[in-house]
Amino acid sequence: MLDLPPTHYQRAVTAIHQFISSEQRFSLQKGSESRVWLHPDTPSKGTLVMYHGFTAGTWQYEFLAAKAFKAGYNVFVPRLPGHGKKDRTGDEDPSELLTGPQWREYQRFGDQTMELARGLGAPIGVLGLSVGGNVALDVAERHTCIQRTVAFAPFLWPTHERVSRLFTLIAAFDFLFPDRAGPSLNGFTHSWGPECRQETIRGERPGHSYFPASAAYAAAIYGRTVIAAARRANSPLQMFLTANDDAAEETANREVEKNWGHPQHAIYKFGESEGVPHPMVHPREDRGRGHTPRLYDLTLRFLDDGRPVSRE
Repeated sequence: MLDLPPTHYQRAVTAIHQFISSEQRFSLQKGSESRVWLHPDTPSKGTLVMYHGFTAGTWQYEFLAAKAFKAGYNVFVPRLPGHGKKDRTGDEDPSELLTGPQWREYQRFGDQTMELARGLGAPIGVLGLSVGGNVALDVAERHTCIQRTVAFAPFLWPTHERVSRLFTLIAAFDFLFPDRAGPSLNGFTHSWGPECRQETIRGERPGHSYFPASAAYAAAIYGRTVIAAARRANSPLQMFLTANDDAAEETANREVEKNWGHPQHAIYKFGESEGVPHPMVHPREDRGRGHTPRLYDLTLRFLDDGRPVSRE
């Protein structure tokens, strides 16, 4: 039997598995690990990179990823930097979430995952939820290899009025004295509430139920760079928003969609009566309202034909 050298595709597959194996040096919550679904040979439909939401984990894509893989795509779901870690007692550890000036690590992370996906030698689509939506939009603006872009309620700027004003003031100070004010938020902690805390403890929602306020600020400043670069994008965009979003500012999302560099772009918005939450991708966070099958069908249809659907 001939011992043939590995193909380019096989080397790319090995590189992705090495990326995932490198996480073994960390203590991670189950469900937070990077995941991949790969066909034996280069799939005709290409490769999808799915970026999960802020303080959540790769589990958010378990059903959509499986559905996309069955439809003929490779699927790569990398863990966002600093996410999913736990301490020696097994409790969540949010201390390594990106804060303040560390927001640039999101860009480096996006570049790294694009390099891995590009090695598979097939058309690439990117999808992202919340801060993962920021990453998806960012790589689509900076990498010409992207064929399709899907953003689920990207967190480009906070919707909460007082938080928005505070972040605006800090950003102005940081402009005058670069990266000086943002870290001051490290001493303040925000919590998603006791219910989320208990779900995280029970392993029902791997991720972080509380985090430094500076981590949200870093994500928002990252979002500003995404807004500024929207005209550079050259792939079709499908954006999904919801009237019940309590985290991401709709005006910022609409600005990106309006200025998107590719002529094919649209917003599909869920109405208030539908009750769709900000973290809209996983049925567990849908709270039984049953919208995810429609969301999955719309997403896969767009990924197949590149024609976004508009709904207001």
